[in-house]
Amino acid sequence: MNIHVKCLNNLSRENVCNAHASTLHEVPTGTTARELATRLQLNPDKIKLVFINYKESEPDTELHEEDDIAFSPY
Repeated sequence: MNIHVKCLNNLSRENVCNAHASTLHEVPTGTTARELATRLQLNPDKIKLVFINYKESEPDTELHEEDDIAFSPY
């Protein structure tokens, strides 16, 4: 399934995710926000907030096709 990902501030990584535009990533069905962060090699200790479809969400929330997710350091 396809997920649109943004990483805010110091979580941004070139060719992975940034704050200016969503990056499209294909992930297996049933992937959680936490699993996506691990897959993208984001430091879990730096992620303080997760937003799925513009709503604050828990890291263990399961993602769905075409979800928008943003990882924030604060």
